Amino acid sequence: MKKQSCGNCQNIDWKLKKEAQGRLSGRYRYGCSAQRSGYICGFIADDGKLDTLVCPSWKGGKTAETDYGKLSDQYNEKLQGLYDRWSDWKARGCLEAEVSDGEYLNRLRTGIETMMRQIENLFDEADYPDCYYAPLPPVMDVGYMANCQEIKEYAIRALKEYRNNQDYLWLAGHMQQMDNDDKENSETYRLLCHAESLEEAIRTGNYLQMKRESFQDSLYDDMASCKKRILSRKGRATKRKPKKSSRQIIGQMGIGELKVS
Repeated sequence: MKKQSCGNCQNIDWKLKKEAQGRLSGRYRYGCSAQRSGYICGFIADDGKLDTLVCPSWKGGKTAETDYGKLSDQYNEKLQGLYDRWSDWKARGCLEAEVSDGEYLNRLRTGIETMMRQIENLFDEADYPDCYYAPLPPVMDVGYMANCQEIKEYAIRALKEYRNNQDYLWLAGHMQQMDNDDKENSETYRLLCHAESLEEAIRTGNYLQMKRESFQDSLYDDMASCKKRILSRKGRATKRKPKKSSRQIIGQMGIGELKVS
């Protein structure tokens, strides 16, 4: 599909052509039904330059080399895909959990509206895809979350698994041995906070936070890696040889002191 330009605009009048005079001699412009002057917005040296001109009144037109029947089918498939995704997310929820399902659904609705405007600019009404006439999905409450009961049940199971994980228990014990000043800046604190955040979400009914904290695919690997690094540091510390103690008897004068005396 070509970009919007005077060359593929329905408003252009190919039969009306005006030659320029004076310093623009040799240039010309075609008629345009959308412009007050009755002509396109600039003079050109050849028709190839029409692709560089466009105005806000551009209206999609047909070009000889474009199969608009096939293009209409492509837009129909794309638009149907957006409608299907909206229906699926409305019933089952979005796979992502950065924002609420309601926010994702409203973004999809905006995408549907944008594609409908593209269809209006590109096709004659007789060539609009079938999906164009489907009802536009409603604007959703931004706090909407699908399958709240399932989210809560999964969150409760996830919290139990976190708390029973051996690496989690080991890190929690290690945390108790740390100085208070070091705790909040540690990787251990960050990892253990996921369980606390999930517990808080369950208690307050924050379904978005439950969903976000429950699907931490890498959390178990991260806890295992953190434990391994801590044990490795402890192992290196124990291998360091202590300084050799002096064999000098307490109260005995050293060699340097003997020389002075």
